[in-house]
Amino acid sequence: MPRPPIRIAYRHDTQRPADLVYAEMARIIRTRASLVVLILGAAVPLVLGVGQAIYRKVSSPASDPTGFATAGVDIFAFVAALAAAIGVGRDYQTGAIAFRMLLVPRHGRLLAASALGYSGVAAALALLAMFVGGVFAAVLGGTLAPFSVDSVAAVVRSIAAVVLASCFGAGLGYAVRSATIAAIVIITVFWLAPITLLIAGLSGVAGAAAIANITIGILVGQAISGTPEPGDNLGPWGALLLLTIWSAGVLLLAALRLKGK
Repeated sequence: MPRPPIRIAYRHDTQRPADLVYAEMARIIRTRASLVVLILGAAVPLVLGVGQAIYRKVSSPASDPTGFATAGVDIFAFVAALAAAIGVGRDYQTGAIAFRMLLVPRHGRLLAASALGYSGVAAALALLAMFVGGVFAAVLGGTLAPFSVDSVAAVVRSIAAVVLASCFGAGLGYAVRSATIAAIVIITVFWLAPITLLIAGLSGVAGAAAIANITIGILVGQAISGTPEPGDNLGPWGALLLLTIWSAGVLLLAALRLKGK
């Protein structure tokens, strides 16, 4: 006699958190749309890094190892957040999430596994792109400058920013439960809001630039490039800390909504 679904669900709930994360990563990799978006996004830092290396080799002996290591990673962080948000939102709209929730009754574990799954895949692609770009720059420049202490620190911040952006996207997907709404919010907080606020600041609106500097899109750029915006004293690690607060806040919101169903 087959066991009731609830009994099967509780048996699956006993698996280790690492197994859930691995299962989510495998599912994301098998989802063609998400994987294609992430791979195309990872091509941006690779192409820009290699392009910068070629340009500096041809036109100027000046070197910018940090630029080689992190070129375009802010764009990839946006793509990673967008892919996670749309992926989770689409799972809600298609009903695919219901089956996974049946298998994992502790929905907080599923939220954590999804966030870590998307961020793990995105971080691996970002690291691969930056490594290939760094090797290319080192070969062209005849030096290991792209692997200096400063460049490695920039790479660490970049990977952390990609991870946090992916977690933000996954949490947003669980919070809004709609791919369309999630995509609109991601585009707004990464691009539209900071650009609008910066323009308002340049137009003389008091406090607009300060608010822009704590939006997630600006924070990702500051954490990766290490270059603060005018009037900003956060620095790259301070920007990364605020980015962590952004992601944690959205994940908490998602957890509360999951708890209330």
